[in-house]
Amino acid sequence: MNLSKETEQRNEFRSILLELSKSQEKLQDTSYRIRMYKRLEALYDPFSEKPFRHFYSDIFSVLTDVKIHPELGDINILGQNLDVIRNGYQPRNIAENGQLIDISDAINKLYDHVNLDIARILYSDAGDWKLSGEENILNLKNQLSSVDDKIVQIQKNAENIEEKIENQQREYISILGIFAAVVLAFTGGIAFSTSIFENISQISVYRILIVGLVVGLILVNILFGLFYYINKIVCKEEKLKPLVISNAVIFILIVVVILAWGFGVIEQREKRIYGIRTTAYESYQNIICPVNSLDIGACSWVQK
Repeated sequence: MNLSKETEQRNEFRSILLELSKSQEKLQDTSYRIRMYKRLEALYDPFSEKPFRHFYSDIFSVLTDVKIHPELGDINILGQNLDVIRNGYQPRNIAENGQLIDISDAINKLYDHVNLDIARILYSDAGDWKLSGEENILNLKNQLSSVDDKIVQIQKNAENIEEKIENQQREYISILGIFAAVVLAFTGGIAFSTSIFENISQISVYRILIVGLVVGLILVNILFGLFYYINKIVCKEEKLKPLVISNAVIFILIVVVILAWGFGVIEQREKRIYGIRTTAYESYQNIICPVNSLDIGACSWVQK
């Protein structure tokens, strides 16, 4: 068979399939149906030198084009129209040789092959949709899992923030309480020191110094302990060096006072002052001093 004729027949075949894919209403028209029968009889002419046999590739090509481009038609409409043609076809036309043209077998094969490919395409689409649906479900599950993880993380962050707020409230209360204790300790120390210094003239200097240093040591340790706790709460630091230095200085001063008491430093000072008084008495007629006073500056001098 001539290749150009075969190409024309294949083009006509594809054209018929595309036309039958567009609408079901046209086949309701008797004249249109008769013309379609004649086109098929001319295509599948059984009395030609080599009768036409449609290609599976042409059927698949037309079906895929219609599936991809909905404006060309619908593959389901094509299958339904071929069913109408197969059921309604009756051989009536006479060929040039005077014989009846009957292409019932060709129409049945066409109907069978087209519907087979339609079923394959629909089955493939269903599988693709199923696979796509499973992938979408899997992606959705992954997204939900990610959202759940984020929700759990947010809840943990919220709990941590709530815990931090509670800790801060406790820290603020502790700091306020410590500052109140600092004020009370400082005030109490000042009041105690004041009572000591009010009676400074009635007790020994060594006692005053020792008591003052001991009170200072106690106040320093109490205040440092309170401020140390505040620093630990706020700055998370631990510094003991200032306490060690201050305690060392106070202990050194206590030792110095004890040594001064042991060597009688003040008593020696009194002797020197007493010698000055004696010399002054010889130079002046009268020396009037307060009773039990060791301070020569407090005496009244009357020259001879």
